[in-house]
Amino acid sequence: MQILIRRIINLPVRTRSGQVLGRVVDSIIDTETGRIAFLLVRSRGLIQGLMGDALKIAWSQIISIDDKDVVVTDLVVREEAASLALSTPSTAVNQKTFAE
Repeated sequence: MQILIRRIINLPVRTRSGQVLGRVVDSIIDTETGRIAFLLVRSRGLIQGLMGDALKIAWSQIISIDDKDVVVTDLVVREEAASLALSTPSTAVNQKTFAE
């Protein structure tokens, strides 16, 4: 199946379990393959508070796309949260403390 990127822009994005993540705002193309590598999703509410303005969702994490929404794996939220946790200074200090 082929679809124009303009038909994906502004579609709502949700996880398989139904959690709404936001709306597609852009895409990132891999210049070596010419394929879409990531969708950028503008998040809202609690998700935005935890992870900033945009989620970068790998194409491999997309389960389905239709004219109503984009469905992604539940792991998207867990991976973004883990990435955020590892990048915070307090976590780095805690990890250092445990290592000593």
